[in-house]
Amino acid sequence: MYIEFTDAGMVVPDTLTIGYIDGDGIGPEITKAMIDVVNSAIELAYGGNKSIEWHRILIGSEAYDKFGTYIPEDSIKEIQKMSVVMKSTLNLMPDNRDINTVLRRRLGLYSNIRMLKYIPGMDIRINTFNRLNLTIVRDSLPNTHIFYHSSESTDDLIKFISDNYDLNITPDSEIYMVTQSKFRTRKIAKQAIQYSKRNGNGKITIVESQQNPEFAQWCLEEASKHEDINYEIMKTRQFMQKIIMSPENFEAVLLDNVLSRTLVDYLMGAINTEYGCSMGDECAVFEAVQSSLPSEAGYDAADPLSFILSGCAMLRHIGWNEATKIIEKAISAAFMDNKIPKDITSRTDINPIKCSEFSSEIIKRMDGI
Repeated sequence: MYIEFTDAGMVVPDTLTIGYIDGDGIGPEITKAMIDVVNSAIELAYGGNKSIEWHRILIGSEAYDKFGTYIPEDSIKEIQKMSVVMKSTLNLMPDNRDINTVLRRRLGLYSNIRMLKYIPGMDIRINTFNRLNLTIVRDSLPNTHIFYHSSESTDDLIKFISDNYDLNITPDSEIYMVTQSKFRTRKIAKQAIQYSKRNGNGKITIVESQQNPEFAQWCLEEASKHEDINYEIMKTRQFMQKIIMSPENFEAVLLDNVLSRTLVDYLMGAINTEYGCSMGDECAVFEAVQSSLPSEAGYDAADPLSFILSGCAMLRHIGWNEATKIIEKAISAAFMDNKIPKDITSRTDINPIKCSEFSSEIIKRMDGI
């Protein structure tokens, strides 16, 4: 059975069909680990009264081998029908296009939601980040355009700008452009507010960049419609100072296209696990936020934590919060017992465990929760 959308909101059946994309490289290994953990938590939380029927969807290299295209039209229709899908790691396409970006465009997934959460036992570069539990909402598409000096079209663009806007751009320049749509920004802000309400977040922080002050105003136009949401606008430098000093004071953060890449990269560099999803109006794809690592495929050496945590976010999205809590507590218990995948810690006093072992250790600790 599938999710339905009514005037009252999303209706989730007790037996729910959810799609999954195995992906490329280490994808099948971390997908199995995620499904095993999610299934075990649902069984323990609901005693058979709720369950997921997993439906495999072909996207990526396997789809190309079978159908001659990386994103088959039938797969797009299946994702739209199911509304909620788990997507594992995918390789770049042969022309170096990011298949994730192409998929988001095809599905109308305009918001990208990233969670950064500390789990005791992780390596962190900023000591205060042991109090970090942050949700970042931003545009799902890069919206950056580079016109290289070596491209003939760049000459035409430089001449047009110089002639029409009284800007002196020398002919040996390249141009880097970042676009921001008011319509799209307000849709993203609205979705951030809805997401915060579903997940019990009490406050949204809108970060204002000096280069793009209108972004904050557009977000404010949407946020001011919702009396039950607390929001604040904070300039970039102030935000960076405060999140380092008191990360526990931040819950959900809205970032524009200028700041999103640099700030997320900075925060991700300070805490080693990122997870989340890309969302549209009636479709959500929960993602493994990591490389496909083809050279490690088949060795059971992958780190499945990001995808398992994305599975938690998926369960929270459909309202099955009891199962989410079981997984999160079991992960913390595994970390406390030093049962940690290799990519999460650099400690020399423990032996990192394999992908399948990590999921087994999580499941083993669910019984005591």
